[in-house]
Amino acid sequence: MLNSISSPITSFNSLIRHPIFLIAAAGIAVRFLIIPFMGVGYDSDFWATIIRNLDSGQGLYGLEGYYYTPVWGYVLSFESAFHELFSHIDVMGLRVPEAFPLESFTDWFFSSTVTSVAFNAWVKVPFVICDLIVGYLIYWLIKDKTNDMRKATIGFALWFLCPLVIGVTAISGMFDTFSVLFILLCIIMIRKDKLFLGGVLFSFAVLTKFFPFYFVFILIAYILVMHRGDGRALRSVGTAAAGAVIAFVVLMAPQIAEGQLAESLLFITARATAGDGIIGTEFVFNWAVAVYIAAAAVSAFLAYRLWKKGRDELDDSFFKYALVMTAFLFVYPPAPQYLVLLIPFLAIFIVTKDHMFKWSWLLVSAGGLCFILAGNYVLLMSLGAFTDLMSLDHIMEMVKSFQTPALMGFSPMSIMYYVGGAVQYLGILSVFWYFIKSRYIDGPDGLGVRISRSFSYKRSKV
Repeated sequence: MLNSISSPITSFNSLIRHPIFLIAAAGIAVRFLIIPFMGVGYDSDFWATIIRNLDSGQGLYGLEGYYYTPVWGYVLSFESAFHELFSHIDVMGLRVPEAFPLESFTDWFFSSTVTSVAFNAWVKVPFVICDLIVGYLIYWLIKDKTNDMRKATIGFALWFLCPLVIGVTAISGMFDTFSVLFILLCIIMIRKDKLFLGGVLFSFAVLTKFFPFYFVFILIAYILVMHRGDGRALRSVGTAAAGAVIAFVVLMAPQIAEGQLAESLLFITARATAGDGIIGTEFVFNWAVAVYIAAAAVSAFLAYRLWKKGRDELDDSFFKYALVMTAFLFVYPPAPQYLVLLIPFLAIFIVTKDHMFKWSWLLVSAGGLCFILAGNYVLLMSLGAFTDLMSLDHIMEMVKSFQTPALMGFSPMSIMYYVGGAVQYLGILSVFWYFIKSRYIDGPDGLGVRISRSFSYKRSKV
């Protein structure tokens, strides 16, 4: 029989009887039911290519195919070594002649190179482990803030059962959750005054995906406020900065030694010279650059606001500003894999401050999953090419049907793509709406209160 959601976990027996165990088991089961059979072939083929390059002794940047900073490459390198020792997957992927028509749909990132079911399962296992650890970190943060097991368990569920997170992990196979893992560990270390480790983890987060860079200002403000009265404020910031710099040098040392530093930073610098890969026009790209620049200004402003707070308000204000900043950062472009960074801060805020943000969570989650599933039957190419569960001919026929104009000249895939994107946007914008509503409409001096008082006053005169 299950224990209450508020019950403490004091032993292995109490763990397996706790609802959090059921949540974890359900989340893992759903992921492993999806992982072998669904995947974004365009992305997973890149991971297979990188591993082949590593196996050939070319490193991450010796051959074309790896366009990110090296942290994710190191994970793939570890997986490559593990593969050599234990898994012995004979075929990671192959060109499928029946799938050649996919590459005629030039509006989408389709590839006729299909990764195997075994490779899909193997390469995504670290994502599942990472999701579970991130869920625990959210659980730990909430319990540390509130000392409430029930809230902590709900926070864990909001991450680990989130449709968007499951879609990114089990279908897209993108590594953004590793960046989430490192920035949450960084925040925990900063909160516990382990500043050198916090700086180290900050570099890990930024060198996995660059979005956590925007936390730098509010993290500095947090340290300054935390040490405002003890004369160690600047020294503490210096300790965190030293950790970040040392970690950067260690992580980038192989690329620096081989003269590949520019190539290793290509993923960041390419955003200033080319399209973002979602729609691919210079007009759209310029909007992305403008948002990133504006986000730096917003982050600095929020850091100033945080610096003005007292110690008693520091922790709550930090998570509030982290949520605002992350939402602003993804005003454009809100690719589903990017939005996983928003989910932990939504989960924490929902259970510790304002449950109305559950609607933001729902919209972002549903819209992101719809966006991913817009890939339709192309997501099942591994299933058709490497198993007998579904024929490639049927898959290709269904892919063509999803490309056929249906409603007002839009194909079913286009409809799913744009609807998913619009719902995501609504979810992001709703974050700002709920903050505005709570401050200016429902607050103690808000518009709603003033209208209510005015209405009550007029009625009393009748």
